[in-house]
Amino acid sequence: ILWLGLWVIRQIPGSYEEIATWDADLEQTADASREEGPVPGFYWSTGSLFLNSGGPFLQWNGTRNAFHQWACRYAAMDFGHSLVDGLPVKEKFRRALPWSMALQLPAIVLLLLLSVWLALEAVMRSGSWTMAMADRALTGLYAVPGFWLATLLLLIFANPECIQVLPTGMQGAPSANPYRLWWVAPKYFLLPLLCLVLPSLAYLQRLVRNGLLEHLEKPHWKRALSTGLPLRKALLVEALPAALPPLVTWMAGVLPALVSGSVIIEQIFSIPGLGRLLYQSIAVRDWPMVQFLFFLGSAFTVLGFMVSDLLLRWMDPRLKQTV
Repeated sequence: ILWLGLWVIRQIPGSYEEIATWDADLEQTADASREEGPVPGFYWSTGSLFLNSGGPFLQWNGTRNAFHQWACRYAAMDFGHSLVDGLPVKEKFRRALPWSMALQLPAIVLLLLLSVWLALEAVMRSGSWTMAMADRALTGLYAVPGFWLATLLLLIFANPECIQVLPTGMQGAPSANPYRLWWVAPKYFLLPLLCLVLPSLAYLQRLVRNGLLEHLEKPHWKRALSTGLPLRKALLVEALPAALPPLVTWMAGVLPALVSGSVIIEQIFSIPGLGRLLYQSIAVRDWPMVQFLFFLGSAFTVLGFMVSDLLLRWMDPRLKQTV
């Protein structure tokens, strides 16, 4: 993962080696680059044995390569310094993480609760025109890009010429602590929260509803109804636990969403979280910061799939027997 992120960065126009020389931690590498040429990207590289032979060969670079230097620094928990302001990468990450968590965690909880509630209502009120209209509206919102929805909400609810009841962003927020801001002025999070919840609600609601409908044909559902349980209680006790595994699989993407799940939303609403930090770091070629966030997002993705797999095995013991 580390090598892939480093390789992608080296392909972006702007000369990675030239920009990396601005980092005080890479001064020795920069000196070597000027004397001996650019530092290779990996332990070996391809080249041509003769000038015009056209025959490729593998050249061993030893430990003098960018990947080895970055891997050694990451193993020592040294993630470098930002090329923009010289602050440690870990410090900028520590400052931005609470803002992303203050936005993403409520959005995830609200999304899960609403999707389960709407799925239960859709099954209980099958054929209702109100649920049919709600389903069409959610499907339309699912097709709307997040940045377009954010712009539309700003034009409606933060426009002096329309309905100016909500702020346009975090400018002028009464607190620099995102958790305290939720308590004293939650209106600053309302529009970003809607932009994260509404587009994904249709997909999750359909995911849970299809799982419920699938289990309504199973023998255990008919047994539950034959005991005299009310329909809602039977759905909650018998059908819902069996319909949740697909939702748990979707939750594998929750951890990486903390890093890159709201890049555009945070940029539009000026939220100083990890998504905005990633966007601005790419824009100004702050490669140490980009490399760290790319690695962190990849690591969170792997961790999310591992946690999801463990939860699925705990919820469905039959999966243990297939191993």
